[in-house]
Amino acid sequence: MKSKLQTIVSPKSIAIVGASDNFHKNAGRVMVNLEKSNFHGSIYLVNPKYEEISGIPSYPSVVDIEEDIDIVCVIIPADRISEIIHDCVRKNVKNVMILSSGFSENGLEGIAREKELKEILKGTDISVYGPNSPGFYQFIDSWGISFSPRFEPKKLVKGSVGIISHGGSLGRAVLDANEKGLGFTYWFSPGNELDINTNDCFEFLINDSSTKTIILIVESITEEERFFRLLHEAYLRKKPVLFLPIGNYELSRTAIKYHLGSTNQNAIPWEIVNHPGFIKVESLDELVAVAWMFDAYGEGKGDRTVIFTWAGATSIYLADLCCKYSIALAPLSEELKTKISKIIGINKVFMNPLDLTTYVYDDLRKLTSSLDVLYDSGDFDNIIVPFPFQVDYENEVLSVQIKKLMMENRCIFIPIFMSQGYQDENATEILKDTKYPIFFHENTAIKALSSYLAYNKQK
Repeated sequence: MKSKLQTIVSPKSIAIVGASDNFHKNAGRVMVNLEKSNFHGSIYLVNPKYEEISGIPSYPSVVDIEEDIDIVCVIIPADRISEIIHDCVRKNVKNVMILSSGFSENGLEGIAREKELKEILKGTDISVYGPNSPGFYQFIDSWGISFSPRFEPKKLVKGSVGIISHGGSLGRAVLDANEKGLGFTYWFSPGNELDINTNDCFEFLINDSSTKTIILIVESITEEERFFRLLHEAYLRKKPVLFLPIGNYELSRTAIKYHLGSTNQNAIPWEIVNHPGFIKVESLDELVAVAWMFDAYGEGKGDRTVIFTWAGATSIYLADLCCKYSIALAPLSEELKTKISKIIGINKVFMNPLDLTTYVYDDLRKLTSSLDVLYDSGDFDNIIVPFPFQVDYENEVLSVQIKKLMMENRCIFIPIFMSQGYQDENATEILKDTKYPIFFHENTAIKALSSYLAYNKQK
């Protein structure tokens, strides 16, 4: 069955109802953002106040456009939208995207407006995305429909992560990780879900060949049976589903009613939902970290893990976290212990976690050489490398070496910058160039690695 979203993500024509020459307002920015996108279809403007805007003709109504229209994007006051929907029915458009608010989230009057729209649309084939939606981004071809003042489609980084969020703010907070190197396919935020809902978006991403990982930031779920059926389908397709539920307490469940107009008084108790393809996270930081792991490394190399550091207390602390999150630390071979002892020049019992001691301060080649023999041994799939604090050029030297080994892609590196004072040091800039994940919170890093390894191990 063809997805409702197919002509939304790949339209040949878009009409913007409410287009304005005031580019400081939402209605004006939708046109500007679409124009600067990599959208190659036809753009039509609809506003009887104008004959043209920025050289693009403006039509009095949708029905005055002779060509077929795939998407009618509506951004006008809510009390005038029913008239536009009547025109869309007369024109037989394929999809309507309503960015305007003022519907069920605004109480009884808004609920009545949504009911009126449903009556107008009854018996038609028109799909509705929204109302009260911030739009959507299409990373595959670098375009989107958005009223954001910071929408830069030509900078979009394509990847393998699809995202569905209830509301725009948290969705965009995750999308900002695009600047760090986390690549996306699509972002959907269907607003009040008058027609197209979260499950429709979920099903689209499951069936989309370019999407390998799916993020859900969800306030409430309708069609619960369908949702769990789709969740299992994602698992069978080997697509991890990363899930951040919001609206988990009585106060926040009440707030949902005034955000997207839905009631969540009988919310699914997500804490007891367990499924092998379902990765529940507790923060945006963790959500991005796990998604970035899947986007960067796919199915990974294996679960043989080692902690590599020169700081004893740090190694013990990270070992605690590995035990807490069920990451097994593989023992060092006798051959590897001997090689490291010769490099460091001390008679010490080395183990995993590996503490090279502060002897490496005197000669940073001992640090990089030890990392090389650890890496070249082939004994480990994942190397956790903490940067506890700055020591002269130690962090920079180590980062350069990690960057070199990262690009060989024979194992996964987990660099963790733990200092509570330095966030913009040269070492981080060196590793940011790789576009591979780097971390600034040790708990997030280890928990993300654990989720990533656990999913890949049970497939």
